[in-house]
Amino acid sequence: MTPVPGPHLTPDELDAWLAGVLPAPAQEHLAQCPVCRERADMEREVVHLLQAVPLLSPNPGFADRVMARVTVPEPARVPVLAGVRRVLATRGGMAVAAGLAVLLVGSMVGSIAWIVASQTTLVAVGQLLLGQAGHAAWIGVRDIATALVEQPWFASLQALAAHPGRVGIASGVAIAAYLVGLVALRRLLALPTQQVAHAGA
Repeated sequence: MTPVPGPHLTPDELDAWLAGVLPAPAQEHLAQCPVCRERADMEREVVHLLQAVPLLSPNPGFADRVMARVTVPEPARVPVLAGVRRVLATRGGMAVAAGLAVLLVGSMVGSIAWIVASQTTLVAVGQLLLGQAGHAAWIGVRDIATALVEQPWFASLQALAAHPGRVGIASGVAIAAYLVGLVALRRLLALPTQQVAHAGA
């Protein structure tokens, strides 16, 4: 028995076949695979049955009758705004609001004035913080490097790095392992589609 070329068709490929845009390799598989051919014929039959279903439309005036029964409530008044208006309607309320506005504007102006007048202090603080952050980062790098050097496998890694040929071989092995992992991941992701194809058999 001649093996069927390629994997079973996916649902997207069956849709492409129904639309007449299936690529040639998949078309060749469909011509030789009885499982995919049976699924394709079932899909085509379902599409034909759906196309034969008459389109239903509502009776004239349906939307008007529905909207006549819908009651849209009036938007509720926001009590907060009403309370603000009541407070502002009195002299005392106006005085409180003006005081709050002056306090807000004054604090903003004071903050801006302090920033403008204290640029030297802010720059010094920024430089201090930047220096401390750089020092902490350097200590962290040094600690990590010390921890790596003290590992039992570091001597082997150092010996390996001393020979360029070994580094090349290790790099080749790492790349090959990475490619094998990619292929395995792709096959694992493709397995559900193939199982669905066989389940319909």
